[in-house]
Amino acid sequence: MRLAELGEAGLLARLTRALPGGSGVICGPGDDAAVLDLGGPEAVLFTTDTLVEEVHFSRAYISFRDLGYKSLAVSLSDIAAMGGRPTHAVVSLAVPAGIAVADIEELYAGLDEAAGGHGVSLVGGDTVRHPYGIVITVALLGLAERGRVLYRGGAAPGDLFCVTGDLGASAAGLFLFQNPGLGCPPEVERRLKAAHRRPKPRVAAGHILAASDAVTAAEDVSDGLAASLAHVCAASGVGCRLRAELLPICAEVLALGRLTGKDPLEWVLSGGEDYELLYAVRPAAAGEVEGRLVAAGETVTWIGEALEPGAGLWIEHADGTRRPLVPAGYDAFRVNGV
Repeated sequence: MRLAELGEAGLLARLTRALPGGSGVICGPGDDAAVLDLGGPEAVLFTTDTLVEEVHFSRAYISFRDLGYKSLAVSLSDIAAMGGRPTHAVVSLAVPAGIAVADIEELYAGLDEAAGGHGVSLVGGDTVRHPYGIVITVALLGLAERGRVLYRGGAAPGDLFCVTGDLGASAAGLFLFQNPGLGCPPEVERRLKAAHRRPKPRVAAGHILAASDAVTAAEDVSDGLAASLAHVCAASGVGCRLRAELLPICAEVLALGRLTGKDPLEWVLSGGEDYELLYAVRPAAAGEVEGRLVAAGETVTWIGEALEPGAGLWIEHADGTRRPLVPAGYDAFRVNGV
């Protein structure tokens, strides 16, 4: 069997099933970040992400500064999904020797910009030569109040699924980069391309969610909404009904769909890299949690509810028809190109 057949999820299951928990491990593989007890007053969160040229990005459409910013932002989103406060990062960089020094300085300026916006200290890393392209790995630490860490597991039947912000813009922006010359209105093109190059991790929203006893599960929407819902439902042992007519699809995404004939739902469900927060909340407290988020400048949308175990995952349309929700999000070993 090759990795292309097994897929990322299958590979991770094989690699992690025999890993020992070890002393101080509260949560190991299987969530947005590991959760560790290192003896301090708060739990330690630990996550890492790698971006590879011509797999996760292309220099044809992203500047070095934006690349640096995005490289840290994707890890910041993991900490946000756990309800934590990011603190320290190290960066490993593999680059061809022919790249200009000024370009690498721009990349680090982007890293520093993202770090400064969230109180993160860049404290080291490694640099090596790569024969073909750029590879950036960020390892990020965070802290969270004990007993207030958000996990994927914990949703119960009847809980409401909600999501911050709007969806589909990053995937639609990538589509524009890969399909130039579509005659897209400039304001639509700017909004969608910016969403792809400069994601906004919802760290403040994560703090608000973690402060509520009524929020039962959370994950960031990094691999597409369908995949994120599937992760939460699998970890929680529940099914779900997703209401298609309620999805907060970005207006510019809808405009691009009309222009190209593409179904915007595909960008929302399987496009990925929105980095919004999906969460489950007890119905009686949903309004209160939403009010706190809105007061902090966030937008929130109810998109569905958790069902009884074994009920499956469904997407329901306004006319009452429904179909299985297939978690066909991003897979590191099954996606060709950028």
